[in-house]
Amino acid sequence: MIYFEQDKIFAVKKSEKTEIIMTKTELEAFLAVLQYGSISAAAERLFITQPAMSRRMKSMEEELGYSLFERGRGQRSVELTENGKEFVPVAERLLTLYREAEEIPRRKKSPLLRVSTVNSIAFYLMPAVLKEMMSARDTCSIEFKTGRSSDIYGYVENGSVDVALVSDLLNSRRIVPFPVFREPFVFAGGESWRETGRVTPDMLDPEEQIRLPWNPEYDIWHSRWFLPDANPSLTADKMEFLEYFLNGKKWAVIPLLVARRFKRQDVWICPMEGGPEDMTIYGLTKENRMDDQIRRFFQCVREELQMIDGIELFSGR
Repeated sequence: MIYFEQDKIFAVKKSEKTEIIMTKTELEAFLAVLQYGSISAAAERLFITQPAMSRRMKSMEEELGYSLFERGRGQRSVELTENGKEFVPVAERLLTLYREAEEIPRRKKSPLLRVSTVNSIAFYLMPAVLKEMMSARDTCSIEFKTGRSSDIYGYVENGSVDVALVSDLLNSRRIVPFPVFREPFVFAGGESWRETGRVTPDMLDPEEQIRLPWNPEYDIWHSRWFLPDANPSLTADKMEFLEYFLNGKKWAVIPLLVARRFKRQDVWICPMEGGPEDMTIYGLTKENRMDDQIRRFFQCVREELQMIDGIELFSGR
């Protein structure tokens, strides 16, 4: 059981008849140490002294009853113990709960909708969708964040996200993913590719590739055509700057929605012969929840996509 009192979180373990008292300040300090890599760097960012930061970490360890950090002479960067690694997601959830508790008096009367999507959807589809939702007269407050598909399943399961769009179909006992739309992969290359007129996988040099993590089906296609020891020219997990690297013979295989947002005229886009299986984007809600705001979200997604040639929309929801 967890309950709040002023700036403290109490986690009561009935079986052991003990209380773990965790303050918001301690949780923020612990996560800051992880973010900035050392106690001294975290202390500087939080505008406290290093001894004060060290005391907070020691206090947390005493309350928990186990060490969070490995300690060794001359060790400059932090290294978590096994218990410390397992505590990280717990600390994140506790801090989220605390902040939600703080927000109760300040919440607007309008409902809150918490949305999460994979990065490609976030950058290339969500601006228009969220703008449309925010323009409605009966609008809700929206919280939006991105993540990997595996992380987003966790967000929906633990209740920190209400509705999500992901590119991976994963097993979950509490979530039943449902298809929302399907889009093809297309070829994108520098200007020198234009004269070829068509592109097939056997024409591609893997060492000229700009590779991004799209979905498992893309990985299967990639491993079928290219040897594992062929290193791409660039491997990245952020696609916002993809088009700026597509010069000369550089190339990438990308979803249609991503290609439509390219601004450079000298990047050649064409259908991919023998390309990856079309990518399906799945919707997630906790325990099949479907209230008015979630229905409105999927309606806005479909309205944005229905005018795009090549996008297949699934019915329902």
